[in-house]
Amino acid sequence: MNKANFYFSWILALSTAVAIIAANSIFTPSLAYIARDLGVEEEVAASNMAISRGMMIICMFTFGAYSNLFTSRRLMQGALAIGMLSCAISASAVNITMFNMAQGVEAVSRAMIMLTVQLWIAGISNEKTLTTRLGLYAIIITIAPIGAPTIGGLVADCMSWRWSFVFLGILMAVMLILLSCFRIEEAEPSRKRFNLKEKWNDYKDVIIHSPILKMTASVCWMAWIDGAYMAIVSFMFVDELGLKASSLGMIILTYVIGAFAGRFPVMYLQKHYSQRATFLYHQIVVLIATVGGATWYFMTGSHSIIEIAIVMALFGFGFSGLYIYSLGSSMLIDNERKSVFASVFNSAYNVAAMLGVVSIQILYGFDITSIKIYQIVLCVATVGMLICIPLHLSSLKKLSKESK
Repeated sequence: MNKANFYFSWILALSTAVAIIAANSIFTPSLAYIARDLGVEEEVAASNMAISRGMMIICMFTFGAYSNLFTSRRLMQGALAIGMLSCAISASAVNITMFNMAQGVEAVSRAMIMLTVQLWIAGISNEKTLTTRLGLYAIIITIAPIGAPTIGGLVADCMSWRWSFVFLGILMAVMLILLSCFRIEEAEPSRKRFNLKEKWNDYKDVIIHSPILKMTASVCWMAWIDGAYMAIVSFMFVDELGLKASSLGMIILTYVIGAFAGRFPVMYLQKHYSQRATFLYHQIVVLIATVGGATWYFMTGSHSIIEIAIVMALFGFGFSGLYIYSLGSSMLIDNERKSVFASVFNSAYNVAAMLGVVSIQILYGFDITSIKIYQIVLCVATVGMLICIPLHLSSLKKLSKESK
């Protein structure tokens, strides 16, 4: 493998992922603006997140069955084309139905690129390098949620939230041209004849007989709070605490910076310590964040912008590390079926995140304030994670016995 081509392939694949993933968060700070422009209430405006997660679940679950039939380059090109269509619909949306449809289309492109790049990395890596490379991938694509909300908030205040999608669509077009002109280094696609019944049996066996669901239970609770937080954040800060979209973008930045920093320890811990130690380290950090946020309210009777930003930065730190650890661990359970394990893991993650968004919509229906909903989310997620810690540890014990 030519070293120059290898590094260029990394740059091209990760830049493509950054461009597409940015579409999921670029409008988050301006969600309150979108609700006003399209004439809908908070719970209706947040419905696009539930639709997006629903499409992600469907795509993630089914895509693993077909991913080995195509080259990674073709899949990346397809994801970019779909992403450009999503940006065009979003920028021209005249009602919430049209905007929601655009987010559903965006979810298809995001699911394709996320799973494609994960499997591309697995295809060019071995057991020793997989977690490190997944960690580097996760660190680099953090550029999307770091930059997108900040830029999206500034664009919304200076121009319009619609222009965010125009600029993003142009960026995707540039990446599509580059991918069409250059070939990336990658493993050859499977030449094995596709058998739907065999694939179905693989999925059934993985879900019923493997420890994948127990292993990802704690991550799912964190995905739940992540989805809930993104559904509530614009209304909590813009409507209740009086911030502008550009200022909210900076608050979200602290959360994403925490997630960025949290992706470094997992690579060191996985290399020098056990899976158990890696899991517990990141899980404890998350619990400190959620328990700390609830405790602050009970002690002071209120929440402050700085306190919420610190809590979510800590949450992002622990959550991001645990996500990488769980993704890598799930793909190493069975190398022959890593695409199936990756699909099931990502599907479970997005089911939990979608339920987080739906939970927010239900709570808004009871006319509860965003601050109160934030407190409920912290308490419920903490209890859920505490219940799931023993499940994860028992799955590790089972895997350890099977490997002997």
